[in-house]
Amino acid sequence: MAGFRFRLQKLLNLKQQLEDKAKNELGLAMKAHELEKRKLALLDAGIVRISDDFRQACSGTIRPERIQAIRTWLEVQKTAREQQLDAVKKSGENVDKVRVKLVAAMQEKKILANLRDKEFEKFLKQEAHNEQKLTDELVSYRESVKITAEGMEGQ
Repeated sequence: MAGFRFRLQKLLNLKQQLEDKAKNELGLAMKAHELEKRKLALLDAGIVRISDDFRQACSGTIRPERIQAIRTWLEVQKTAREQQLDAVKKSGENVDKVRVKLVAAMQEKKILANLRDKEFEKFLKQEAHNEQKLTDELVSYRESVKITAEGMEGQ
């Protein structure tokens, strides 16, 4: 019995490598996205804290230079928050882009894997057919030898 050999195995292996690479890229992109979201959360917490400081500075004894410094810092933090929102959005878009790439790679590999499975089933059927044919030939040969042997004994 000959061994099964899928003629597109090298291509299937390549598609598997591309899928694995896309999985790794997705993991890295998701990690980067989570990092950007954590940075945004830290900025939000800082803005809340600065806003509380601003409210406290505006009540009680009013010191204009302190209020102005807090207000300036609050504006800087809000600008940084806007920039961080953009970074979070971009990293989210990157995650989506890499996810689409992964899905495409998985589909391409699945198509080749299905083709390999179909060819393997075809191979198994052909091997079973060949084995049955060989068995039939062997039985026919034994019968003909038996008949020939009986004919010679009768002489």
